[in-house]
Amino acid sequence: MTERHEDSLWENSLLQFRNRVAAGSPTPGGGAVAAVAATFAAALLQMVCAISTKRKPDGGMKAIAAKVKLCEEELARCAEEDIRAFDQYMAARKAVTISSTTEIQRCLAACTEVPLDAAEEVAKLEAFAAEVAVNSPDFLSSDLATARHLLDASRKALLANIKINLTYLADGEAKRAILRRIDALHRDTNTIG
Repeated sequence: MTERHEDSLWENSLLQFRNRVAAGSPTPGGGAVAAVAATFAAALLQMVCAISTKRKPDGGMKAIAAKVKLCEEELARCAEEDIRAFDQYMAARKAVTISSTTEIQRCLAACTEVPLDAAEEVAKLEAFAAEVAVNSPDFLSSDLATARHLLDASRKALLANIKINLTYLADGEAKRAILRRIDALHRDTNTIG
């Protein structure tokens, strides 16, 4: 692992993070970027809830904001973990040992599960955004729309990461469990208005 991956990405400025993404190394990549984008969507949802509550006190909006904050924190963890998981996968691919195939598969499963964890959090946020839309004032509609578009793009990006990693994951219970979670995610997101 290189020195630049030892620090939390959340200790970087946006410029530093953008430069890390552009640096030409595999991490941070699409999974981490999608999770970070989703944290910004969560922040916008919290802002909409806070402003809406200031204008018209609503315990329901405060409760949604608290749930959104938990999702934001989980997405922040996923962004960091996505970087770690892929770094470990790359290190396992370079190692030539008897157990390297098993380690590569373990790492590949993590590289698939972490963006799936993030995509599940995004689906929760999409449901919260639909609830917030019902009770927020019109003048916040562009902020809410931005959050929803970021969430949609993040979910699609995370699913693209999952799909490519699944391609290389050996058939077995780990892969079947991931596929079941993906099916559930698709069912959940199809019910969101």
